Amino acid sequence: MNEVLNKYWLVIFSLVLLTACGSRQQANGQSGIPKKAQAMFDKAITHYQYGEFEEAEEIFNSLIKKYPSFGDAYDGLAKTYQDQGKIKPAIGLYRQLLDLQPGHYFALYELGNIYFKQEQMDSAKYFFHFFLKENAGNDDNTQNVRTRLDNIAFAEESMKNPRDITPVNLGPNINTNLEEYSPAFSIDENTIYLTQRNGTLHPSQQNEDIYYAQRNGDHWSAIRSIGTPINTIENEGAFSISADGNYIFFTSCSRPGGVGQCDIWLTMNKEGIWTDPANLQKPINTKYWESQPSISSNGKLLYFTSDRPGGFGGTDLWVASFGEKGWEEPVNLGPEINTAKDEQFPFIHSDGTTLYFSSEGHRGMGKSDLFISHLKPDGTWEKPRNLGYPINTIGEDWNLVVGRDGETAYYSTDKLPNTQGGMDIYSFKLPKDIQAQKVNYAKGYVRDAITKKPLSASVLLTPIDNSKPTYTLAAEKTGIFTVALIGNMQYALTIDKPGYLFHSEYFDMPNVSTDEPFALYIDLQKVEVGNSIILKNIFFDTDKYDLKPASSTELEKLYTFLINNGSTKIEISGHTDNVGVSVHNLKLSENRAKSVYNYLVTKGIDSNRLSYKGYGDTKPIADNASAEGRSKNRRTEFKVVN
Repeated sequence: MNEVLNKYWLVIFSLVLLTACGSRQQANGQSGIPKKAQAMFDKAITHYQYGEFEEAEEIFNSLIKKYPSFGDAYDGLAKTYQDQGKIKPAIGLYRQLLDLQPGHYFALYELGNIYFKQEQMDSAKYFFHFFLKENAGNDDNTQNVRTRLDNIAFAEESMKNPRDITPVNLGPNINTNLEEYSPAFSIDENTIYLTQRNGTLHPSQQNEDIYYAQRNGDHWSAIRSIGTPINTIENEGAFSISADGNYIFFTSCSRPGGVGQCDIWLTMNKEGIWTDPANLQKPINTKYWESQPSISSNGKLLYFTSDRPGGFGGTDLWVASFGEKGWEEPVNLGPEINTAKDEQFPFIHSDGTTLYFSSEGHRGMGKSDLFISHLKPDGTWEKPRNLGYPINTIGEDWNLVVGRDGETAYYSTDKLPNTQGGMDIYSFKLPKDIQAQKVNYAKGYVRDAITKKPLSASVLLTPIDNSKPTYTLAAEKTGIFTVALIGNMQYALTIDKPGYLFHSEYFDMPNVSTDEPFALYIDLQKVEVGNSIILKNIFFDTDKYDLKPASSTELEKLYTFLINNGSTKIEISGHTDNVGVSVHNLKLSENRAKSVYNYLVTKGIDSNRLSYKGYGDTKPIADNASAEGRSKNRRTEFKVVN
């Protein structure tokens, strides 16, 4: 990706020059290499740096023809061939260089790397061991060779025990003869967003933009540019969308108004139109490199990649929390996740605890591998696990994302034979041990109960265990909202709008038998005499009237409603099913209503504004013949009486 390539391009130039200088020290000691040849060599290197490969090749070939002992020219031409994917002639040139100068530092190093990338492990080991025999130093390349040999040992073991996966190309509507990568999805997974880069080899001539497509059954529409104001003449990519679909976080480099070369930007959906992107500014963005955002499903945590100070080396993974005053100071994910080398492409699954990312520092097969880690209850991370072969290869493996089902993975690669051209996006099923938790979602439609017109409203989704809630809004023109529901949790959902009675829902996800999303049609009633609502998140044990701790969210919502509507008087009512003796049910329902009454009075609500009554089994709202009906009849309500 260009946000990655932009960061490293100067480093690549420097390494090339160092390579040239390193071999020139040997060449300068050779007879018959005049200063004119050195000047031509420098000119060829300049062409190479600017991606002018034909011009560089012409000069290198001329130098080799005129000065067959000029080792630098072989080295430079081989490197130029490598960068164009011309591997076979590059190998031939490095072998010629070894004939001229046995034990040549870079020839051995590059041949080892080439054979490693071609998965010819025996040849790679031969040249790497030869390199170490000839070079006893402790420089970066020597360390890289030792790492490569460890990669080979890991790869050989992994290849003996491959994962059972079958990647499927997403097809010609998604993938083109250009490069497509970094997939991201809306919560309903019916819209895919991706980054597309033109096919130019040289990074200085490449451009990235964000595209999207929509799913219709098993098929995707043709991708379209997301357009302005998100895409510009600069580079945009590395994308994440909030669960409610209203916020897009993305990376843009060299964009006017930026803090550093590559920053994270935010755009919001207002009435179906994306707003002009805003730079997240400090403390998210700095003069350093920030990229690859991944927003949690509750919208409260932003994971991203940065090379800012305070890390463990290279690029690290960081997370920032959204508090009452906005984004707080980012926190490094720590030594379990980050290493002295590069960690990149964080993806936090909708379950909020499963992290997939890429690393060059953890033990793996190649330059970078994909890993999984889980957030522990104490806020620390489990030791990352390599996703294994063939998910990981000896190359660079990046940007894995996983669907709501916890098992459908998407990633980009150019290593598979059925590519549309360049890097393509593929999908496969994750093996069970590296899956995330299953996540569902609820899509709500909020309306006025009388006029049926859509209403904007505040939406609060609170886990019953009182972990971090999710805040979102029902859109003004449509009344639509979306919230993610993790498969092993229970939730209280409340929808609130001034002038209306709030609405509540309860989701018992562990006992939900279907994977189908929830569709909620919510008609809010105005604060008027006679209107009532069911408090679906008030809980009692069977045949008891002591309020359970899980009721606290709903009780606080009712308390807040009464504070905000200071002249309103309500009746709290209790209801039961028809199981048991009616007299007992009547008393039980009254005691339950009284428990809510007592809670509010204790909190400071004037008792003159409250009354309570038990109705037992006399006012059913469903058929008592079924368990589901009886469950609906066991309820607590409140009604506006003044």
